[in-house]
Amino acid sequence: MAGSGRQAHIHGAAITTSWRDASRSLTDLIFDGVSAALADAGTPIAAVDSVVLAAHDLIDGRSLSSMVTAPAAGAYLRDEIRLSEDGLAAASFGAARIEAGESAVTIVAAWGRASEGDPAAVSRAGFDPFLQQPFGLSDTEVSAFRLSRWMARHGDAAEARAEAARSRRARAAANPAALRADSGARHESFPLRPGEGPRRADVVAAMVIGAAPGAVRIAGVGHGTDATAVGDRDLLAMPALRTATGAALAAAGLTLGDIGLYEIDGMTLADEALALESLGLCPPGGGFRALTADHVNPSGGSEAGWCYPAMGLVRLIDCYTRLRAAAAPTAGTPRRALATGLGAGGAQTATAMILEAA
Repeated sequence: MAGSGRQAHIHGAAITTSWRDASRSLTDLIFDGVSAALADAGTPIAAVDSVVLAAHDLIDGRSLSSMVTAPAAGAYLRDEIRLSEDGLAAASFGAARIEAGESAVTIVAAWGRASEGDPAAVSRAGFDPFLQQPFGLSDTEVSAFRLSRWMARHGDAAEARAEAARSRRARAAANPAALRADSGARHESFPLRPGEGPRRADVVAAMVIGAAPGAVRIAGVGHGTDATAVGDRDLLAMPALRTATGAALAAAGLTLGDIGLYEIDGMTLADEALALESLGLCPPGGGFRALTADHVNPSGGSEAGWCYPAMGLVRLIDCYTRLRAAAAPTAGTPRRALATGLGAGGAQTATAMILEAA
């Protein structure tokens, strides 16, 4: 926060992925995920004075979900904020509270359990009930529209898409936090191809942020919002994402050239690739090729396990884990990272965050 003199540092984090774990309820999954983040930080729950959650009643299948789930995330008798937004937005709120002096240590948690319901039906329910729901739109259809528009300009790019999909699978296989279980068929609308959609998962992401110095600090945050109606948006330009990233870079006093690691959120392979073009990380038409670069989505992206609204926080934790390992400088090791998170409704909103190794 400009002029505050305080900085937010990440002290620990954890990602847990599973699929239809009959031995644990949703609250069990949340408790285990948050407990793992506290253990990673070496922070007792008694030291935490605030909690910021990203959770959605429709996805959790519980009205006022936070009444049931917040205690498992450590919110009992603590100051709590809950957003029905992407997990990276929750992290930005947590960082803001630290920087403003409202909190000394905060837990940020986000989760989604795709195995409990019908993700496509839940996504459709989030669109405008009068003007958009009658068309049967879900986030997957918006991703398909985005790819269709891209193909109209650049062609099928079959080879580049296939190579990007192979690279994504290999990275996910090497990611220790990736889903190992088979989560079944994917919902992929034409012209999306098999394997280009998200790998559905039950995901809990948790992070401990505090004012005390740590190995990685939050250097800049930005937010962006696009038009509500899908038909009013420039699906290729993705202005919400560009605005959010530009604001985060400005807050950190950096440019894209200063960033050594990118974890770019996207529901589908196409969303990830086209986001790179939107940010100017590659020329128009080059997104799928750029997605195979070593410093872009080394986690495997949505192939490693995907469930809104946890994914922006997952991308942030992926960046944090790699930067923390780089706390002792070595040649070629990234010192700064950019994580992005996209909101529901076909990525109407976006959040970007810059991390820097201390």
